[in-house]
Amino acid sequence: MDFLISRGWKQRWRRWLDRRIPPARQLTLSHRSIFIIPNRLGLLLTTALVLLLVTAINYQNSLIFALTFWLFSLALAAMHFTYRNLSALTLAAGHAYPVFAGEVIELPLRLEAAAKRRYQALDLGFPDNPVVAADVSSDLSSEVGLSYRTHQRGWLQPGRLRLETRFPAGIYTAWTWVSLDFKVLIYPKPERVPFVFAAGDGGEELPGATSEVSGDQDFHGLRPYQPGDSLKQIAWKQLARGKGLVTKEFDSDNAASCWLDWHSLAPAAQESRLSRLTGWVLQAHQNGWKYGLRLPGVEIAPDNSELHKEHCLQQLALYGLPSEAN
Repeated sequence: MDFLISRGWKQRWRRWLDRRIPPARQLTLSHRSIFIIPNRLGLLLTTALVLLLVTAINYQNSLIFALTFWLFSLALAAMHFTYRNLSALTLAAGHAYPVFAGEVIELPLRLEAAAKRRYQALDLGFPDNPVVAADVSSDLSSEVGLSYRTHQRGWLQPGRLRLETRFPAGIYTAWTWVSLDFKVLIYPKPERVPFVFAAGDGGEELPGATSEVSGDQDFHGLRPYQPGDSLKQIAWKQLARGKGLVTKEFDSDNAASCWLDWHSLAPAAQESRLSRLTGWVLQAHQNGWKYGLRLPGVEIAPDNSELHKEHCLQQLALYGLPSEAN
Protein backbone atom coordinates (compact mmCIF):
# COMPACT_ATOMS: atom_id res chain seq x y z
CA MET A 1 0.00 0.00 0.00
CA ASP A 2 2.81 2.43 0.88
CA PHE A 3 4.44 1.65 -2.46
CA LEU A 4 1.22 2.46 -4.34
CA ILE A 5 0.81 5.75 -2.43
CA SER A 6 4.43 6.73 -3.13
CA ARG A 7 4.06 5.84 -6.80
CA GLY A 8 0.84 7.85 -7.04
CA TRP A 9 2.49 10.94 -5.55
CA LYS A 10 5.42 10.61 -7.96
CA GLN A 11 3.06 10.45 -10.94
CA ARG A 12 1.19 13.54 -9.71
CA TRP A 13 4.49 15.35 -9.20
CA ARG A 14 5.61 14.52 -12.75
CA ARG A 15 2.31 15.67 -14.26
CA TRP A 16 2.47 18.92 -12.29
CA LEU A 17 6.05 19.53 -13.44
CA ASP A 18 5.10 18.82 -17.06
CA ARG A 19 2.41 21.48 -16.84
CA ARG A 20 4.55 24.04 -15.06
CA ILE A 21 7.88 23.36 -16.86
CA PRO A 22 7.05 21.66 -20.20
CA PRO A 23 9.79 19.66 -21.99
CA ALA A 24 11.61 21.70 -24.65
CA ARG A 25 14.85 21.97 -26.60
CA GLN A 26 15.56 25.33 -24.97
CA LEU A 27 14.24 26.99 -21.83
CA THR A 28 14.76 30.36 -20.11
CA LEU A 29 14.30 30.17 -16.35
CA SER A 30 11.72 32.39 -14.68
CA HIS A 31 9.63 32.50 -11.50
CA ARG A 32 7.51 29.61 -12.86
CA SER A 33 10.47 27.28 -13.11
CA ILE A 34 12.62 28.28 -10.09
CA PHE A 35 12.03 27.00 -6.57
CA ILE A 36 13.80 28.31 -3.48
CA ILE A 37 13.77 27.33 0.21
CA PRO A 38 16.13 27.77 3.18
CA ASN A 39 18.59 24.91 3.51
CA ARG A 40 19.95 23.49 6.77
CA LEU A 41 22.15 26.53 7.38
CA GLY A 42 19.21 28.78 6.60
CA LEU A 43 17.01 26.96 9.11
CA LEU A 44 19.70 27.42 11.75
CA LEU A 45 19.76 31.14 10.96
CA THR A 46 15.95 31.28 11.18
CA THR A 47 16.07 29.60 14.59
CA ALA A 48 18.72 32.07 15.76
CA LEU A 49 16.62 35.00 14.56
CA VAL A 50 13.59 33.73 16.47
CA LEU A 51 15.66 33.35 19.65
CA LEU A 52 17.14 36.82 19.22
CA LEU A 53 13.71 38.33 18.68
CA VAL A 54 12.29 36.62 21.78
CA THR A 55 15.29 37.79 23.82
CA ALA A 56 14.96 41.36 22.53
CA ILE A 57 11.24 41.46 23.39
CA ASN A 58 11.85 39.92 26.83
CA TYR A 59 14.65 42.33 27.81
CA GLN A 60 13.51 45.31 25.71
CA ASN A 61 17.07 45.61 24.41
CA SER A 62 17.39 47.91 21.40
CA LEU A 63 20.80 46.55 20.39
CA ILE A 64 19.43 43.02 20.14
CA PHE A 65 16.47 44.37 18.15
CA ALA A 66 18.89 46.10 15.77
CA LEU A 67 20.99 42.96 15.39
CA THR A 68 17.89 40.84 14.74
CA PHE A 69 16.48 43.13 12.04
CA TRP A 70 19.91 43.59 10.46
CA LEU A 71 20.37 39.81 10.16
CA PHE A 72 16.82 39.49 8.87
CA SER A 73 17.55 42.11 6.18
CA LEU A 74 20.68 40.19 5.15
CA ALA A 75 18.63 37.00 4.90
CA LEU A 76 16.07 38.72 2.63
CA ALA A 77 18.85 40.13 0.43
CA ALA A 78 20.50 36.68 0.26
CA MET A 79 17.20 35.14 -0.87
CA HIS A 80 16.89 37.72 -3.66
CA PHE A 81 20.45 37.21 -4.93
CA THR A 82 20.19 33.40 -4.72
CA TYR A 83 17.05 33.51 -6.86
CA ARG A 84 18.72 35.99 -9.22
CA ASN A 85 21.60 33.53 -9.71
CA LEU A 86 19.21 31.34 -11.75
CA SER A 87 16.68 33.86 -13.06
CA ALA A 88 16.80 34.56 -16.85
CA LEU A 89 19.43 31.85 -17.43
CA THR A 90 18.83 29.99 -20.69
CA LEU A 91 19.44 26.24 -21.03
CA ALA A 92 19.61 24.62 -24.47
CA ALA A 93 20.20 21.00 -25.46
CA GLY A 94 23.21 20.48 -27.72
CA HIS A 95 23.96 17.82 -30.32
CA ALA A 96 24.93 14.45 -28.86
CA TYR A 97 26.25 11.38 -30.68
CA PRO A 98 24.55 7.95 -30.47
CA VAL A 99 25.93 5.29 -28.15
CA PHE A 100 24.98 1.71 -27.35
CA ALA A 101 22.61 0.82 -24.53
CA GLY A 102 24.45 0.44 -21.25
CA GLU A 103 27.16 2.97 -22.15
CA VAL A 104 27.61 6.41 -20.63
CA ILE A 105 26.69 9.24 -22.98
CA GLU A 106 27.87 12.83 -22.66
CA LEU A 107 25.02 15.25 -23.27
CA PRO A 108 26.17 18.78 -24.19
CA LEU A 109 24.22 21.52 -22.44
CA ARG A 110 24.59 25.18 -23.45
CA LEU A 111 24.10 27.83 -20.76
CA GLU A 112 23.47 31.39 -21.94
CA ALA A 113 23.66 34.35 -19.56
CA ALA A 114 21.21 37.22 -19.66
CA ALA A 115 22.45 40.72 -20.48
CA LYS A 116 24.87 42.11 -17.89
CA ARG A 117 24.38 39.09 -15.64
CA ARG A 118 26.86 36.60 -14.23
CA TYR A 119 25.93 33.21 -12.82
CA GLN A 120 28.21 31.47 -10.37
CA ALA A 121 28.45 28.17 -8.47
CA LEU A 122 25.85 26.28 -10.53
CA ASP A 123 25.50 22.52 -9.99
CA LEU A 124 23.91 20.45 -12.76
CA GLY A 125 23.26 16.76 -13.24
CA PHE A 126 20.76 13.95 -13.67
CA PRO A 127 19.65 11.90 -10.64
CA ASP A 128 22.07 9.04 -9.85
CA ASN A 129 24.66 10.53 -12.23
CA PRO A 130 27.70 12.79 -11.68
CA VAL A 131 27.08 16.46 -10.90
CA VAL A 132 28.92 19.16 -12.88
CA ALA A 133 29.83 22.62 -11.57
CA ALA A 134 29.63 25.60 -13.93
CA ASP A 135 29.89 29.40 -14.11
CA VAL A 136 28.49 31.60 -16.87
CA SER A 137 29.98 34.98 -17.68
CA SER A 138 27.96 38.04 -18.58
CA ASP A 139 26.65 38.16 -22.19
CA LEU A 140 28.43 34.88 -22.96
CA SER A 141 27.46 31.23 -23.24
CA SER A 142 29.09 28.21 -21.68
CA GLU A 143 28.79 24.54 -22.63
CA VAL A 144 29.03 21.69 -20.15
CA GLY A 145 28.91 17.95 -20.70
CA LEU A 146 26.47 15.99 -18.54
CA SER A 147 27.13 12.29 -18.06
CA TYR A 148 24.18 9.90 -18.26
CA ARG A 149 24.25 6.11 -18.21
CA THR A 150 21.84 4.76 -20.82
CA HIS A 151 19.63 1.77 -20.12
CA GLN A 152 17.56 0.99 -23.20
CA ARG A 153 17.56 1.45 -26.97
CA GLY A 154 15.51 4.03 -28.85
CA TRP A 155 15.27 7.78 -28.49
CA LEU A 156 16.97 8.86 -25.29
CA GLN A 157 14.63 9.90 -22.48
CA PRO A 158 16.92 10.87 -19.59
CA GLY A 159 14.17 12.56 -17.60
CA ARG A 160 14.61 15.87 -15.83
CA LEU A 161 17.98 17.29 -14.86
CA ARG A 162 18.44 19.26 -11.68
CA LEU A 163 20.09 22.67 -11.68
CA GLU A 164 20.70 24.25 -8.28
CA THR A 165 22.73 26.98 -6.58
CA ARG A 166 23.41 28.19 -3.04
CA PHE A 167 25.33 31.29 -4.11
CA PRO A 168 26.06 33.81 -2.59
CA ALA A 169 25.30 33.26 1.12
CA GLY A 170 24.75 29.50 1.23
CA ILE A 171 21.63 29.75 3.39
CA TYR A 172 19.12 29.18 0.55
CA THR A 173 18.91 26.52 -2.13
CA ALA A 174 17.40 27.62 -5.44
CA TRP A 175 16.78 24.86 -7.96
CA THR A 176 14.81 23.78 -10.99
CA TRP A 177 13.91 20.53 -12.73
CA VAL A 178 14.31 20.86 -16.50
CA SER A 179 13.39 18.33 -19.19
CA LEU A 180 15.40 18.97 -22.35
CA ASP A 181 14.97 17.06 -25.61
CA PHE A 182 18.47 16.07 -26.71
CA LYS A 183 17.08 14.05 -29.66
CA VAL A 184 19.76 11.37 -29.63
CA LEU A 185 19.35 7.72 -30.57
CA ILE A 186 20.55 4.84 -28.40
CA TYR A 187 21.53 1.70 -30.32
CA PRO A 188 20.89 -1.81 -28.94
CA LYS A 189 23.62 -3.28 -26.77
CA PRO A 190 25.77 -5.38 -29.16
CA GLU A 191 26.26 -9.07 -28.49
CA ARG A 192 29.66 -10.16 -29.75
CA VAL A 193 29.43 -13.58 -31.39
CA PRO A 194 31.73 -14.96 -34.13
CA PHE A 195 30.58 -15.30 -37.74
CA VAL A 196 30.25 -18.82 -39.18
CA PHE A 197 29.54 -18.82 -42.93
CA ALA A 198 26.86 -21.01 -44.51
CA ALA A 199 29.12 -21.41 -47.56
CA GLY A 200 32.40 -21.53 -45.66
CA ASP A 201 35.30 -23.80 -46.42
CA GLY A 202 34.47 -26.03 -43.49
CA GLY A 203 30.78 -26.20 -44.28
CA GLU A 204 29.83 -24.44 -41.06
CA GLU A 205 26.52 -22.66 -40.70
CA LEU A 206 25.71 -19.15 -39.57
CA PRO A 207 22.14 -18.71 -38.27
CA GLY A 208 20.89 -15.42 -39.58
CA ALA A 209 23.58 -14.71 -42.19
CA THR A 210 24.31 -16.18 -45.60
CA SER A 211 27.48 -15.74 -47.61
CA GLU A 212 27.61 -14.84 -51.30
CA VAL A 213 31.11 -15.41 -52.67
CA SER A 214 31.88 -13.98 -56.11
CA GLY A 215 35.62 -14.10 -56.52
CA ASP A 216 38.72 -12.21 -55.50
CA GLN A 217 39.00 -8.47 -55.28
CA ASP A 218 41.31 -6.91 -57.91
CA PHE A 219 42.48 -3.31 -57.63
CA HIS A 220 40.92 -1.25 -60.40
CA GLY A 221 41.95 2.34 -59.74
CA LEU A 222 41.29 5.50 -57.77
CA ARG A 223 38.34 7.85 -57.79
CA PRO A 224 37.47 11.05 -55.85
CA TYR A 225 36.25 10.45 -52.33
CA GLN A 226 32.47 10.45 -51.82
CA PRO A 227 30.72 10.92 -48.46
CA GLY A 228 29.90 7.52 -47.00
CA ASP A 229 32.91 5.67 -48.47
CA SER A 230 34.47 3.16 -46.09
CA LEU A 231 37.58 4.45 -44.33
CA LYS A 232 39.31 1.18 -45.21
CA GLN A 233 39.03 2.00 -48.95
CA ILE A 234 40.62 5.45 -48.68
CA ALA A 235 44.08 5.73 -50.27
CA TRP A 236 45.90 7.08 -47.25
CA LYS A 237 49.31 7.07 -48.95
CA GLN A 238 47.96 9.34 -51.69
CA LEU A 239 46.59 11.68 -49.04
CA ALA A 240 49.94 11.75 -47.23
CA ARG A 241 51.65 12.77 -50.48
CA GLY A 242 49.32 15.74 -50.79
CA LYS A 243 47.35 14.30 -53.74
CA GLY A 244 43.96 14.76 -52.11
CA LEU A 245 41.35 12.43 -50.66
CA VAL A 246 40.66 9.53 -53.05
CA THR A 247 39.05 6.10 -52.72
CA LYS A 248 40.33 2.77 -54.00
CA GLU A 249 38.10 0.92 -56.50
CA PHE A 250 38.09 -2.83 -57.08
CA ASP A 251 36.87 -4.91 -59.98
CA SER A 252 34.80 -6.96 -57.58
CA ASP A 253 33.78 -5.84 -54.12
CA ASN A 254 31.47 -8.76 -53.37
CA ALA A 255 34.14 -11.12 -52.09
CA ALA A 256 32.37 -11.11 -48.75
CA SER A 257 28.67 -10.27 -48.90
CA CYS A 258 26.08 -11.43 -46.40
CA TRP A 259 22.53 -10.96 -45.25
CA LEU A 260 21.79 -10.52 -41.57
CA ASP A 261 18.33 -12.02 -41.29
CA TRP A 262 15.96 -11.73 -38.33
CA HIS A 263 13.91 -14.79 -39.32
CA SER A 264 16.94 -17.09 -39.53
CA LEU A 265 17.91 -16.52 -35.91
CA ALA A 266 17.11 -19.21 -33.40
CA PRO A 267 13.99 -18.43 -31.33
CA ALA A 268 14.94 -15.85 -28.73
CA ALA A 269 13.61 -12.73 -27.05
CA GLN A 270 13.30 -9.64 -29.24
CA GLU A 271 16.02 -7.68 -27.44
CA SER A 272 18.39 -10.64 -27.64
CA ARG A 273 17.92 -10.86 -31.41
CA LEU A 274 18.47 -7.15 -31.83
CA SER A 275 21.64 -7.31 -29.74
CA ARG A 276 23.06 -10.14 -31.84
CA LEU A 277 22.19 -8.40 -35.11
CA THR A 278 23.81 -5.21 -33.81
CA GLY A 279 27.00 -7.12 -33.01
CA TRP A 280 27.04 -8.67 -36.48
CA VAL A 281 26.54 -5.28 -38.17
CA LEU A 282 29.57 -3.93 -36.32
CA GLN A 283 31.69 -6.98 -37.13
CA ALA A 284 30.70 -7.07 -40.81
CA HIS A 285 31.45 -3.36 -41.17
CA GLN A 286 34.79 -3.70 -39.42
CA ASN A 287 35.75 -6.59 -41.71
CA GLY A 288 34.91 -4.55 -44.80
CA TRP A 289 32.15 -6.90 -46.01
CA LYS A 290 29.05 -5.89 -47.85
CA TYR A 291 26.12 -6.75 -45.60
CA GLY A 292 22.37 -6.36 -45.76
CA LEU A 293 19.81 -6.37 -42.99
CA ARG A 294 16.39 -8.03 -42.98
CA LEU A 295 13.89 -7.29 -40.23
CA PRO A 296 10.13 -7.91 -40.29
CA GLY A 297 8.89 -5.20 -42.66
CA VAL A 298 12.39 -3.80 -43.26
CA GLU A 299 15.03 -4.77 -45.84
CA ILE A 300 18.26 -2.86 -46.37
CA ALA A 301 20.30 -3.89 -49.42
CA PRO A 302 23.93 -4.99 -48.89
CA ASP A 303 26.50 -2.21 -48.80
CA ASN A 304 29.50 -1.11 -46.78
CA SER A 305 29.81 2.52 -45.74
CA GLU A 306 29.48 4.64 -42.63
CA LEU A 307 26.05 5.82 -43.73
CA HIS A 308 24.95 2.22 -44.34
CA LYS A 309 26.13 1.16 -40.88
CA GLU A 310 24.30 4.08 -39.23
CA HIS A 311 21.15 3.25 -41.22
CA CYS A 312 21.22 -0.37 -40.07
CA LEU A 313 21.86 0.58 -36.44
CA GLN A 314 19.06 3.12 -36.56
CA GLN A 315 16.59 0.52 -37.81
CA LEU A 316 17.67 -1.86 -35.07
CA ALA A 317 17.34 0.86 -32.42
CA LEU A 318 13.82 1.85 -33.49
CA TYR A 319 12.48 -1.61 -34.31
CA GLY A 320 9.19 -2.37 -32.61
CA LEU A 321 8.93 1.01 -30.87
CA PRO A 322 5.64 2.98 -31.02
CA SER A 323 5.36 5.31 -33.97
CA GLU A 324 5.35 8.39 -31.74
CA ALA A 325 8.86 7.43 -30.51
CA ASN A 326 10.15 7.87 -34.03
